[in-house]
Amino acid sequence: MEKLVIIGAGPGGYEVAIEAAQKGLEVVLIDKDELGGTCLNYGCIPTKTLYKSSEIIKSIKGGNQFGIDAEYKIDFEKVISNKDKIVADLKNGIDFLIKKNKIEFIKGEATFVDERSIKVNDQVIEGDYFIIATGSAVRMLDIEGVDSEAVVTSKEMLSLNQIPKTLTVIGGGVIGVELASIYNYFGSEVTILEYQKNLLGYFEEDISKRFKPVLTKQGINVVTGANVTKIDNNTVTYNIKGQENSIDAELILMSVGRIAYMDNLNIEKIGIEFDKTGIKVNDNFQTSIPNIYAVGDVLGGSMLAHTATFQSYKALSHILNEENTTDFNMIPACVFTFPELASIGLTRKEAKEKFDSIEVRKGQYSANGKANAMGENTGFIQIILNDGYIVGASIMGYSASTIIHEIALIINSGKRIDEFRDMIFAHPTLSEVLSSAIRE
Repeated sequence: MEKLVIIGAGPGGYEVAIEAAQKGLEVVLIDKDELGGTCLNYGCIPTKTLYKSSEIIKSIKGGNQFGIDAEYKIDFEKVISNKDKIVADLKNGIDFLIKKNKIEFIKGEATFVDERSIKVNDQVIEGDYFIIATGSAVRMLDIEGVDSEAVVTSKEMLSLNQIPKTLTVIGGGVIGVELASIYNYFGSEVTILEYQKNLLGYFEEDISKRFKPVLTKQGINVVTGANVTKIDNNTVTYNIKGQENSIDAELILMSVGRIAYMDNLNIEKIGIEFDKTGIKVNDNFQTSIPNIYAVGDVLGGSMLAHTATFQSYKALSHILNEENTTDFNMIPACVFTFPELASIGLTRKEAKEKFDSIEVRKGQYSANGKANAMGENTGFIQIILNDGYIVGASIMGYSASTIIHEIALIINSGKRIDEFRDMIFAHPTLSEVLSSAIRE
């Protein structure tokens, strides 16, 4: 029986470990932290649990439109304990599957000895194949004062003892805007300081431009073009076009991205190619050493949990000599704010650079009966076409994280969009916004 050793028990590790074991491989899974990795323990799942609490507050606050006025009280201790319970339940579920599939789980930090063995906790483990799925670590700005007691990362923000009265978020990426939105509805006075001219700079420009006023309307102070220069206890100093400004806050969230975690792997010694971005791999996620694969955040590319999972499936398919047709150019991405954001494929700018001609179609939430009935009529769906095929799409609006998969299904069908013009969409549904875009 061939042996697969997986370093990292996040989404790029534990899911493929289960699949590999079910397909007959002997599997060893190693992590220096907890089963589930950053996503389950300190990222995706706890964030979405807090998001649900804040969404309930949003609904209560918006009740007047529907003839309902209600008061509420936040039991923040219960908010956090609910989050902890959900994380624990999911982690227990993973642990059950690991044991059921006879996967050996070792807690410790792995270091490569050579291309066929690693050392963990003074134990040398040999394997036929390896998958590196060590994830990423929080990036910290190289400025004075980052070690201040007021500075926290997303990990600490998900386990606070109380809601901060004031919160300054350094960085307007996904993690920053999600936590800003959550704590804004919890009652914090929130300011976002973003270096770029728009929030979520990698997103479709039509969305990133419009998103700032959306957050501002919710009561979040958004400052773009802000170059943070230092932190002095609870004070953040930043420059805008050469003018120095400062802001005080009870807590300061450092949220300027993440970096590939390659510490102590010893990959340079055994000859695995990498650079400051991450480990280098081919289309099958093989490193420069053919029996060693790498997936997920450690590659420094698309730092999404589902990206890591499907990259690991692709790697396993290659190990087992099985076909895998996953298109990694079409990875859905979702941002859980109010409203939600989602995207897949190319932005309009990227499509213009790649193709001689493109077509853009839009559907508006404001024209949708269900969206108006729900009081959620902010946003739109934008579809980018080349030769009638969808090459990219973006959504700003309620339930964007669900609707983006309807678009993904159209893309994966391999059909031109006009072949869906006569498809019946139920009324009244939010999916009719997509129908409107298709039929534009």
